Amino acid sequence: MTNPLHKIINALLRNANLPEIPSAYKELTETIRFYHNTISQHISYYTKLPDSSKLRFLKRVYYFKKSKTFHFTDMEPRQEIPVLVSAAAVQLTFGLRSYQLPFFKNIYILPDAYQTKEFNELVIGHVSVKGIFISWKYFLKGFENNNDGVNTALHEMAHALRHQNQMKEFGIDKEFHTDFSKYTRQYGPVFIEALINRRSFLRSYAFTNFEEFWAVSVEAFFELPAELKKHLPKIYHALCEVLNQDPLAEEDEAIQKKVA
Repeated sequence: MTNPLHKIINALLRNANLPEIPSAYKELTETIRFYHNTISQHISYYTKLPDSSKLRFLKRVYYFKKSKTFHFTDMEPRQEIPVLVSAAAVQLTFGLRSYQLPFFKNIYILPDAYQTKEFNELVIGHVSVKGIFISWKYFLKGFENNNDGVNTALHEMAHALRHQNQMKEFGIDKEFHTDFSKYTRQYGPVFIEALINRRSFLRSYAFTNFEEFWAVSVEAFFELPAELKKHLPKIYHALCEVLNQDPLAEEDEAIQKKVA
């Protein structure tokens, strides 16, 4: 990782119009190295990427984080939190050209489950016009267990991505919009089958409504891809198209082909 690290540093210096002086280079190098070390400890998706994709991933984390304001509620700010939350968003959108979710300027981090005016029960994350809200406790739990199909950060980022692409004034990703319409056509048959059989591969919360079905299927897509493909192949392949990546591919050719 350290050998090609200078490539992303030089690219960021150019794009950010920072002076190519030793102090600026050193500061940015330390920042990107911190990103790499922090993300490597928590997000296995990142560790499996080839070096060239790691560099692009880190670059996206840098710009995503830079575009947001992070608010800490009832907890002390920690340097690694904005990096990891940004990395979760980048994981979801890694196959897409548009990844910064510009509608959402604010991200709120809370220590544990919490209550809001919108809900009558404790929640561990939600998305509203005010921003993206995530419980840090459950963020960590989501990435500690990578094969239970439950990941709060990916779930809420999926909601944010969906909401983003309904806001015309913020620029809809036409490719995402087209592919998402194909995904929606798979929802009805799966929902009816679950009702008839009174069971489904997806956890029951998926059948609260369509928006939750989307977010829960995204969680399964990244954490239980083989099982999702086996039990709900049409949903799996539709998600491959929507997100332009395939967790089961040895080398994600779709990402390499479609995203610069």
